[in-house]
Amino acid sequence: MERLIEVRRRSEIFSPAFDFKMFLRFAKKISSLRTTRALSQIKIVELPRLGAITGDAMSERPDVLRDVSATALEHMQRCLPQSWSGLTRADLLYVFASTAAHNLRPYGKGCPSQDYSELLRSEHLDCSNYGLLTYYFSRLLLGEADRRPLSFVGWDGGAVGNHQMLFVSEPGKTPHLAIDPTLGIACIASFDDIASGKPVPPDAIAIIGATEQLSASRVAFITALLEGQFRPSDLLYYFPTVEDYLTRYGNPFDWPTPAISILRNRHSGDR
Repeated sequence: MERLIEVRRRSEIFSPAFDFKMFLRFAKKISSLRTTRALSQIKIVELPRLGAITGDAMSERPDVLRDVSATALEHMQRCLPQSWSGLTRADLLYVFASTAAHNLRPYGKGCPSQDYSELLRSEHLDCSNYGLLTYYFSRLLLGEADRRPLSFVGWDGGAVGNHQMLFVSEPGKTPHLAIDPTLGIACIASFDDIASGKPVPPDAIAIIGATEQLSASRVAFITALLEGQFRPSDLLYYFPTVEDYLTRYGNPFDWPTPAISILRNRHSGDR
């Protein structure tokens, strides 16, 4: 009898109507605290002389990019966590190309042209402009033998909305590198890692040479990486090379991708 009373007391204490809600609140609070702690562990790397890389300077003296990169690479090698030590010089040059593109112009209404000179002259750039400019800068920094495939990936809906990021990788080679020139972020992760919702550890993410603009979006994007918030259904496009991106873009509304319905719905009144 006493045993039955004890069991009943326990069932009252752990009644689903009360405790499950409390558990969810507790779990959410713990998750938030973990994310806050992880965010505080993200490495922030400031790079010297980025102000020397302007649209006018790049038009008149493209060598300025290579000049600034020498100091920047030394700084990254010295400041980035040990987990980044597996990256090659070429990998870090792609990171620097992304950082240089990020700092060239502020974010805003983008340049409609894909031409390099037009991108340099544009007053504002959008995420697709930053990605293409990263490619152009990488061509100036790396010889043909050192260049690696640069994949252009677009997301829509989900954790980050409509956004582009780049992946630097070769099949069978590690580590993989993801770069976001719009937000000034780089991380050691593959497309499969991010698209499948695999959380990226804080020591594999870095904010490198980022401006103050879009700081809230930067935190939201890093949070999505830390918590593994990306989903395959968020994929809007994947172009494995810049050649595919430039020549096979086609009509976006015809893309057979999971997130295309989000894009179509957003522009349903424009067509």
